[in-house]
Amino acid sequence: MSHDETLRAAIAGEGDALEALVRAYHDRVYRFGLRACRDRFDADDAVQEAFAKLALRPDVQRDASALSWLMSVVRNACLRLLRPFARARARLGERVDDLEAVESETVTPEAAMQRFELVQRVHRAIAALAPTYREVLILRDLEGCSGEEVAATLGISEAAMKSRLHRARSLVRDALLEDAR
Repeated sequence: MSHDETLRAAIAGEGDALEALVRAYHDRVYRFGLRACRDRFDADDAVQEAFAKLALRPDVQRDASALSWLMSVVRNACLRLLRPFARARARLGERVDDLEAVESETVTPEAAMQRFELVQRVHRAIAALAPTYREVLILRDLEGCSGEEVAATLGISEAAMKSRLHRARSLVRDALLEDAR
């Protein structure tokens, strides 16, 4: 079966054809994932996510650039998986060779309780949002999706996504200020 015939069969929902597409692209996509991600476990997750999304996107399966689309999904997944590590590095600052010179940051019970209460207030504020605002805020700020991904996921324009995100953040901020009074 030619590549075009395989694509048409996959679009029609034939499992064997979709499996053939996965076999055709998997090695290249996985090698890219290994280079883009932290480790092979993250690469496995990113590649699996990409192929799961491909199975749900007949418009992409039909496109000749399905491979580049898969690479983009893997790249975005890897970046999303690496974000927490980048934040940690940014907070940690410069490398210290003498560990004894670093002051210990012991969290007091009062500080831990204040942090817990703040987290609870934020969760309540997010839960109180209308679904259209809550979805955008969760996908963008909590899940770490790009604006483009959020807009595509919700089926809205990027401008609408930005507007909703701004409004959601404002509503959460207002709710936290009101709660603090």
